[in-house]
Amino acid sequence: MNMTGIIFSELYSNELGAFTYDRNMAAIPFGGRYRLVDFVLSNMVNSGITNVGVLATQHYHSLMEHLNNAQQYDLNRKNGGLQLLPPFATENAGANNRGKLDDLRNALDYLETITTTPYILLADAYVVCNIDYRPALEAHIASGCDITMLATLEEEPSREHYVSVMRADASHRVTSYALDCAAKPGDYASMGHMIISRELLINVIRDYTSRGIYDFLRDFIQHEFNRGRLSINLYQVDDVVLRIRSVNEYFHSSLSIIDSAIGTQLFREDRPIFTRVTDEVPCYYGMECEVSGCVIADGCIVEGKVENCVFSRGVKIGKGATLKNCVIMQGSVVGEGASLENVVVDKWVTVTNGAQLKGLASNPVVIRKGVTV
Repeated sequence: MNMTGIIFSELYSNELGAFTYDRNMAAIPFGGRYRLVDFVLSNMVNSGITNVGVLATQHYHSLMEHLNNAQQYDLNRKNGGLQLLPPFATENAGANNRGKLDDLRNALDYLETITTTPYILLADAYVVCNIDYRPALEAHIASGCDITMLATLEEEPSREHYVSVMRADASHRVTSYALDCAAKPGDYASMGHMIISRELLINVIRDYTSRGIYDFLRDFIQHEFNRGRLSINLYQVDDVVLRIRSVNEYFHSSLSIIDSAIGTQLFREDRPIFTRVTDEVPCYYGMECEVSGCVIADGCIVEGKVENCVFSRGVKIGKGATLKNCVIMQGSVVGEGASLENVVVDKWVTVTNGAQLKGLASNPVVIRKGVTV
């Protein structure tokens, strides 16, 4: 495929609180077996993209460990493959990130060497979906526009603000472009995925960063669009799209995959989601356990009552424990008789016997990685 993928791995790290104290946003576990980066990376691989760069500036050790040699994505290649693109080694590296153009400046050498692919797919890792990028590229080429933005059509007023909100004419040419606002019915909400020519992107990076301009969306796209110097094509995505921009969105998006209407669209046989392979024993269910509407990964031991929960690998639920609307990450242990409702538990947490934790559906309790409560 004549397109290279660039993944932004750290947007919304500040809004995700305890999840990103010591890990990159793209490395946040999701869906029991996966990390957020697995979805966009698998979409690229399933679409035939064999050159992928992952931009990372801080806390990317866990991301490096997860991506490993990229064998699980079939990107361990002599030519192309997967490249982690950290910042240049300066005393302020990663300390004061100023925007996407600042990130892309670190990838300039990489972009200049990928001469066989004339198009670049810029994709944010906070979006969970399962889509094919090939029709989007075809639509971009046919449109003749400078940029094609992938977006979802909003049918109801949104409470959350989107990065980009657009309106388009019958030919899907964007006629209105707004930033950081709520979408109205009939508006298109950007997924943070866009296609642009490699030559144009390189010129923009060089020109804007040399003048101290680093906000790609506001200073380049919106500024040039408003002046009639940039044409934007819109590609509508009708598949399930989940956005992870806050703790609350993470909580509800995680539990939403229990719904078969959403889960079956995300985890398709014809477009599998790849992840790091970890060998685990099958899940063990105790004689007195009760399980209702849950997603449970391999290696779990469930001996309590669990309802509407998502468990990652190696989770242990003690006898007499009751859990409802909970997301429990890898290796965590919930003691006997404990009671949890509307709780997100990070990796390697120990919830002691008889502990009681209860949050709200609109404000779940979050337990930081590795602590004992």
